[in-house]
Amino acid sequence: MDAPSSGNRFPSPARRAMALAALLLALCLQGCIVGGEKHAGVDEFPNSVYARVNGFLDEGKKSGELGVPDLGDSLQTAGGFIVAAAKLAVAKRAANGFEAAHALPKAAAGCSGLVATWTDSLAKPAAEKLYTKDSVQVCLDAKALDTIKGNETIIHVKSVTTYVSGRIETAEISDADGDGIVNPVSGGSSRASLVLTALDKGILEKTVLTVGPGPDNDFATEADNLTYTASWTKTQGPDTLALASYSDADSDGVAIDNGKASLVDLDLYQKGPSKDHPDALWTRALLRMVVRYHVDAKEVRRVRFEMEDPAHRISTGEVLSRDGAPDFDMRDTVIAHFSTVGTAASDSLDTLDVRLTMKLGADFDSPLDDTIYAIRAMSTQKSGDERRAEFSFISSKPIPSGAAPEDGTLSMAIDYRDGTSLKLDGTLKAKALDVTIVDREGHKAHVTWDAEGRGVLFERLP
Repeated sequence: MDAPSSGNRFPSPARRAMALAALLLALCLQGCIVGGEKHAGVDEFPNSVYARVNGFLDEGKKSGELGVPDLGDSLQTAGGFIVAAAKLAVAKRAANGFEAAHALPKAAAGCSGLVATWTDSLAKPAAEKLYTKDSVQVCLDAKALDTIKGNETIIHVKSVTTYVSGRIETAEISDADGDGIVNPVSGGSSRASLVLTALDKGILEKTVLTVGPGPDNDFATEADNLTYTASWTKTQGPDTLALASYSDADSDGVAIDNGKASLVDLDLYQKGPSKDHPDALWTRALLRMVVRYHVDAKEVRRVRFEMEDPAHRISTGEVLSRDGAPDFDMRDTVIAHFSTVGTAASDSLDTLDVRLTMKLGADFDSPLDDTIYAIRAMSTQKSGDERRAEFSFISSKPIPSGAAPEDGTLSMAIDYRDGTSLKLDGTLKAKALDVTIVDREGHKAHVTWDAEGRGVLFERLP
């Protein structure tokens, strides 16, 4: 079934699924339908049938919890902007003279003369800081001796700040294009490497960026600066707590081009609990998104989430195009696919697979306007009476965010290990459930519940 052209973001389908689940759970709590010949015998149908339906729908809640763990602030910082600011500040200091300076006896690559190192130390520059030390290596060439400020040939820049809390932050800028200097050169091929670290209570965060000044060859103008690569790690001794990277996804050689929309791949891993998964052993997010300068990233082209829970179940969630491809258009109808695999030998669950047919909107992060059209689920069990189960609900109209399903068709089939099976087919009309059930003995019955979950009909069918 094709959905209308208007639609909305990556799902929180749990709200919709829960609504239908609540209805079916209410039905299963009805012990029997009293009064009359057609009302007798409802107890012959086990509540486990309805509980199984409810269990499938409850799995949809996980999709609402899926999310990207918080990313380190250092990776979110625009590297090119930091390079520009640091270089300008250092250039001015170099031109005016630092507190201390010494010339290295050996020239560096990219420098025709000697290399001088200036250091500038400042104690207690702010209430929360103890000490800041900046150092810069500048080539002692003609540019260093002229009267033009800010045109010095810079070889290397480093800044270290120590805080009252014990936190130590460093920023280090060096050449990344092979000419030995940080300054842009004519030709537009200049690149600089920026390394930011923060050590706090034994946890080290490190960001490494390779950046360029863009077509105007000037780091000071942010709007056309380039970020070629960006990576971030969070470690505690030899233990990696988290890592992330931005990389080029549109084959233009640049991860982020401030001068145009950039297609970027984000790969983010986090060990231990996350905001959305407090019991996770680890989580991972892989996203392909459109990034624009000074614009929140709202357009996503590829999404996949992975996690492992304490029972060692591996869960994944991804958004796919209608034909199952990993790349999708947010304006089209998509499939939100969620799966869980029980990897432990003692786990009774083998696999659980849930697929939601839905629409996404212009803002990937907005939870307010999801639209779902169909829910399909399938599970297999390693042990126990049940071997395989399938569930399907197809809505006759779009289900808006937060609204309960009202009309549509549903079905469920369960295969048991002894070779028997159970099937359920029916409709949901104005929130009333009308189904035909064939039980494990092959007996057929017609059962109806009203919108409040009260049984109004039970009759045997031939």
